[in-house]
Amino acid sequence: MRSHFVQTRDLRMHYLQEGTGTPIVLIHGFPETSYEWRKQVPALVDAGYSVFAPDTRGCGQTDKPGGRVTRHLLALDIINFMDALDIPRAHVVGHDWGGIIAFKVAIDWPERVERLALMDTLCTVWAPRAVHGYWFKAQPYPEEFFRNYHQQFIDAIFTGTSEPALPSRPLSPWQMPPGAAALRWATDEDVQHYRDAFADPASHDAAISYYRYALPFHIVSPDDTAAHGERFRHLGEHEVARMWLHEEGLEQHPLFEHFMDYGPEDRHKQFPNPTLWMHGQYLGGRQGGDAPPADQVPTGNPFVDQFSRYFPDLRARRVDAGHFFPEEAPEVTNGHLLAFLAGNI
Repeated sequence: MRSHFVQTRDLRMHYLQEGTGTPIVLIHGFPETSYEWRKQVPALVDAGYSVFAPDTRGCGQTDKPGGRVTRHLLALDIINFMDALDIPRAHVVGHDWGGIIAFKVAIDWPERVERLALMDTLCTVWAPRAVHGYWFKAQPYPEEFFRNYHQQFIDAIFTGTSEPALPSRPLSPWQMPPGAAALRWATDEDVQHYRDAFADPASHDAAISYYRYALPFHIVSPDDTAAHGERFRHLGEHEVARMWLHEEGLEQHPLFEHFMDYGPEDRHKQFPNPTLWMHGQYLGGRQGGDAPPADQVPTGNPFVDQFSRYFPDLRARRVDAGHFFPEEAPEVTNGHLLAFLAGNI
């Protein structure tokens, strides 16, 4: 993959580019970089696409200016990136945090997005069991953790183990489940790339800013007298931090039952164009029963229902792999993505 830099309105952004034809923008997740897409780029190029994979603000080789970020700013970075490269319209694909950004691009600049593919990500509703979303708001725990364990964090995330082991709560939410190391898919080269990319303290600051400030938690309540029939109560970082530090544990805090929403300004919007939601196997099973069809849109709680809310032309595919399935299960990922882009899903 060819490595390039481009100066946008306010950032010098690093990106990978290959191919000619219809443009497609791939937006990586956390704690990854554009390297995440190394197994998708050849398949997309062979299918006739011009692939652009940027490092987002604060990540990889893109500028790390610091400061608080918002979802609007991160999405505007992608629009400015497209403008700087004279890309008026593209397919947009995002994984994890890249999906959060891709959603914001599509919902606010729909004229710039042909088709949207979201991979193991979310729109505006946070799942309570993703406990790291609460931890990131509990200053100074993330700052101290990344300062002392940034390499072990990468090792644990991508291999299932680290030396020394990561600390327990409240210092860290990243305890590895038993047997995680047996599911390792990352090569030594992969792990070293992510170690190197996340060794810069400015990358730690960016990660904390993404989660702490770009995802402001709100409790949503129905209210027929409010705009769009909903009322929102904002929880500041200190209140969320107190949830994380609850003496009986986060899960016992009375507010933990809520599916927090971090984008109330978007809840009345929709993206009309074809959208693919690919999710990992953890959403596809049922306790005591068979898994539903892999092409069925999951329903049943505010987290999974958010996708149907925002995308009237939605289709879904389950990938029987973990969260990092673009890297772990590239053949299945590429097959679904190419079929969707070709209009066959």
